[in-house]
Amino acid sequence: MNETVLDVSDLEAGYEPGVPIVRGASITVNKGEIVVVLGPNGAGKSSLIKAIAGLVPISRGKVLLDGKDITAAPAHTMVRLGLAFVPQTENVFPRMSVEDNLKVACGILERRQAPARIEEMYAAFPDLLRQRRTPAGNLSGGQRQMLAVARALIVHPKVLVLDEPSAGLSPKFVSMVFEMLSDIRKSGVTILLVEQNAKAALAIGDRAYVLVEGKERHEGAASTLWDDPVIAELYLGQRPLRKDSARHTETGGAA
Repeated sequence: MNETVLDVSDLEAGYEPGVPIVRGASITVNKGEIVVVLGPNGAGKSSLIKAIAGLVPISRGKVLLDGKDITAAPAHTMVRLGLAFVPQTENVFPRMSVEDNLKVACGILERRQAPARIEEMYAAFPDLLRQRRTPAGNLSGGQRQMLAVARALIVHPKVLVLDEPSAGLSPKFVSMVFEMLSDIRKSGVTILLVEQNAKAALAIGDRAYVLVEGKERHEGAASTLWDDPVIAELYLGQRPLRKDSARHTETGGAA
């Protein structure tokens, strides 16, 4: 039986009162899964996970983390509750060194625990060890994402939530980031991510939701969704081809 770690039900959220961007979305994330949220631009994907992380006001619905209601929890308390959020941008301190970024992230740990956790992050991300004295702003895009993820993982979160981790990266670094996320899941960390690169995300995901106009419209196993005609309709705005139309096309028949 699957153990649900994150349970979001009938969530309505937005930046302005009475103007919801998320309109009754419901998703679940089970322990050890990678769950992907897909959807067209403006579907409310980032707003959904920011609402879960306490960064967008929620007007209706509920968010449970390991059975505990965190719907009204302030954003700064989320990491102590077990939810670590990695934003798309401004996710590291660019003028601080890699090591100082990691030290700051250890702030909620006991002081004696910090050195060991930093060394564990270096073991998991050798590139960061090689760049430990480098200002984070001088890192490549892929290395900066590594640092952002390491900062989030350093406090042993129950759920790692990421907003567009491949945004702005070259194909080489996109592959690196998704391989990193796959390895993190293998270590037992549960992951929820929003991603525009649907093919790459579905390749590592267990399940996926398609969000349209602020509400989940389709759900399924990640391994099957890429070829699902409903995805073409909801995600790309294309209607599935009717069988009779397909036959006309194949035989050259006129409508």
